[in-house]
Amino acid sequence: MKHYLISWISAVLLSGPMLLLGVANEPAVAQSSAPAIRTEEAIQIARGVVPNGVIKEVELERKDGRLIWEIEFTNDIEVKIDANSGDIVDIDD
Repeated sequence: MKHYLISWISAVLLSGPMLLLGVANEPAVAQSSAPAIRTEEAIQIARGVVPNGVIKEVELERKDGRLIWEIEFTNDIEVKIDANSGDIVDIDD
């Protein structure tokens, strides 16, 4: 039986603009495969790439068996970060 995450939306105030955490509708992740990199850490990594950008959306997704943080800025730059290693996987602009 597959377990699915309940869609969620949450707002967090981070030193200025509101951050909207994206809607997740992915299969639930087992406790043992929870991301090693927390949301706040992923945001710091993404801000290293786009230091003056305003965050529009943050999502945790599973792609090809790998947990990926996708952090989208209002200027349409999206930074993808491996949720276990913290490595930048891709930068879409």
